[in-house]
Amino acid sequence: MTTTFSDQQFELCYPEGIDFHWWYVARNRLLADILLRESTADSIFLEVGCGRGPVVKGLRDFGLDVRGVELAEVEPIEGMQAFVDSGIDACDLPIEQRAEISGLLLLDVIEHLPEPEQFLKKLVGSFPNLAVVIVTVPSCQEIWSNFDDFYGHYRRYTLDMLDDMSAQLNWTTHSAGYFFRLPYLPLRLMSALGIQRETQMHAPGKVMRPVHRLVSSLCRLEAAIMPPRVRGTSAYAVYRPTPAG
Repeated sequence: MTTTFSDQQFELCYPEGIDFHWWYVARNRLLADILLRESTADSIFLEVGCGRGPVVKGLRDFGLDVRGVELAEVEPIEGMQAFVDSGIDACDLPIEQRAEISGLLLLDVIEHLPEPEQFLKKLVGSFPNLAVVIVTVPSCQEIWSNFDDFYGHYRRYTLDMLDDMSAQLNWTTHSAGYFFRLPYLPLRLMSALGIQRETQMHAPGKVMRPVHRLVSSLCRLEAAIMPPRVRGTSAYAVYRPTPAG
């Protein structure tokens, strides 16, 4: 089973400077808020399937100890070479490295897997001191589009589906919710009308970066004031995995 992006997909999804895009800025802020609640002074988080490392960079900028691992052979973005291991399965990292990890991040990863429960069970079993698993996923099947087809998604999730997965793994769902409500209605309309989405992510230039920061701030505001079950284009869940043995 192939779970890595093709060279074309990586090129389209991770151009240099993509960490300034509103989508990444807003999601990094949401993740930083979650990780700060879930962390202690010595917590180390590992992003599994980190691509070239834009999220690792963004979260490290918040003072969090986040590393990344990517199965595909990719060149990490500038400054992340020391914190991203590429071309290796997370389960094959040295045991000394795996033993340091207290939290796993699977950010828009499990939608690429036909049976994510088996993958997650194996993954968690490889990290002996794990306390938390945080996932983000594309949500709401009604906004399925060519974008999902192009990037190899098997499904878009609901919160109930994330809860069901937790139950199958005998984990506890600590918290969960939708986010990115602002794009939901436009994407639902596009899906209903059969309008194709662009599959290439564009990194904003210096002139447009303030606009992207503004959009990310609006996304953070809506996340703060909207009930977690109001639908958005993405969802997150914070899990407490069952200890091994």
